[in-house]
Amino acid sequence: MTNRTVHAPAPTRRSRPIELVAALLAAAVVAAACGEQPDDLPVERPPIVDVEPEPEPEPDDDAVTDDDPDALATDDEAEPRAPEPDLTVALTLTEVATLDSPTAGAVGPDGVLHLADRAGTVHPLTEDGAGEAVVDLSAETTTESERGLLGLAFAADGTELYLSSTDPNGASTITAVAIVDGRIRPDDRRTLFRLSQPYANHNGGDLHIGPDDLLYLGLGDGGSAGDPLDAGQDLSTPLGALLRIDPRGGDPYAVPSSNPFVDEDDAAPEIFAYGLRNPWRFSFDPVTDELWIADVGQDSREEINRIAFEEAAGANFGWNRMEGTLPFEGEEPDDHVPPVYEYETRGPQGCAVTGGVVYRGRAIPELTGVYLYADYCNGTVRGLIVDADGEGVEQRELGIDGGQVVAFATDADGEVYVLDLGGAVQRIDAA
Repeated sequence: MTNRTVHAPAPTRRSRPIELVAALLAAAVVAAACGEQPDDLPVERPPIVDVEPEPEPEPDDDAVTDDDPDALATDDEAEPRAPEPDLTVALTLTEVATLDSPTAGAVGPDGVLHLADRAGTVHPLTEDGAGEAVVDLSAETTTESERGLLGLAFAADGTELYLSSTDPNGASTITAVAIVDGRIRPDDRRTLFRLSQPYANHNGGDLHIGPDDLLYLGLGDGGSAGDPLDAGQDLSTPLGALLRIDPRGGDPYAVPSSNPFVDEDDAAPEIFAYGLRNPWRFSFDPVTDELWIADVGQDSREEINRIAFEEAAGANFGWNRMEGTLPFEGEEPDDHVPPVYEYETRGPQGCAVTGGVVYRGRAIPELTGVYLYADYCNGTVRGLIVDADGEGVEQRELGIDGGQVVAFATDADGEVYVLDLGGAVQRIDAA
């Protein structure tokens, strides 16, 4: 792949007049020059590799099946059936830690939830709060505008920690930190990915390991306002897309041969799905594998997208032809995947959606299967219920306010934490 430094034309539309320090808004801020710009990685086209799926477990001949009415489970340890979701359940927030500006969380191979602080440090969550930093990238990032340490994920086999940040020049960067014998080795790290950003906003930056054990990165459209680069519908740039890579399949990484655009000469092979404005937060349902993407809107709509994992490869979420279900510029693409829920930008629900997670913990069974989310400008945590056909069934405020909510995190038990950019890390508990 050739060098991906993008040169942007002058903005054509005005951003919303709200100043935010997280990567949640579309403030039209041009990136200031900050020294010599390093090359993007990779400079050459990355190798395309076959990724073997995990083998299906052998069937157990003695296992109970749904079509065997005489083999009903009576074991006291059988998994209890979850009740129907109830968005009226009484909840509370319990503060468990504080950081300067928490931005993301992920569970390590030791089962401990690790928290990212925007300035560049990573901390384990202990019984006494946030522990000492186990990684410090503060000299390698900047918190100007919507930048900083924005995401983290642990390799499925626990051998690497991946950090998504913006470097001092504003480039979106993934750093891989080695984990040896279960211990993070902060000095043993490599730059896995770097992509120059034309503006200081719409960095995206969320990072997750998918159901296929591959690494997913969400990138915004490059910034300014109105997508002046047309990045959302341009497959030649990784901007405005959800990327999927194999972080150890090549140098510095490889691209799975099953990515939808690897056979198109002019397309960035890393692209898994596209048509996104600023997918600040996305997640996978750990039970159904469904992909949820909350895309921050321009002037009219904040949108939440949900799609089955097997249907997600090549999905077009519409930006900038569409903003939610509303036309924005040009005609609606034939393959547009509309949101399952949207709300008015700068309306009563807020101004910049913060995507969350599907609750799969045990402490609050009434929330099982509910998508939890919030808004940076209105910290009220909300629940969304979507049926099997992708139709929104119910959406409701849950009676708890997380402050300047920039992310949700899930611990090893499936319990959910709300991250407030002002510093608080709070767990959602039953009242």
